[in-house]
Amino acid sequence: MDTTLTQEQMDRIRASFERQNLMNLYKAKATAITRGKFEITLKSQPSLLRSSGVFNGGVLAALADTAAGYAAITLKAPDPYFVTVELKISYLNPALGDTLFARAQVLKDGKTLSVAKTDLIAVRNGNETLAATALVTLMEIKK
Repeated sequence: MDTTLTQEQMDRIRASFERQNLMNLYKAKATAITRGKFEITLKSQPSLLRSSGVFNGGVLAALADTAAGYAAITLKAPDPYFVTVELKISYLNPALGDTLFARAQVLKDGKTLSVAKTDLIAVRNGNETLAATALVTLMEIKK
């Protein structure tokens, strides 16, 4: 499968991501966009951490959901609109580090429902740890 997107598609998707208020609040960045895949990078900030220094679980869930939605968007016609039908997240290890990546990949691109998997990877001192994995079901809503 060809994973490249046109410059217009990339610009449109990046502009949409930059309008996401929660991602702006987190200072999250879209760092990799290809067909069926989307990556968000988040730097550690005190407001996103628990008192123990790990990223808050709600932050991980929000990143997982957002990355999955944008991975699905990469496979659709201009300006698709998705809502989350189900999000199942498994927290596997403490999300401890200076950077957190949310790497989503569409597993099923359906006519109405799409399913994506998002891995959340914490990086500390150059070492990656799989902190959580999520399975997200999304429904495309016709505007």
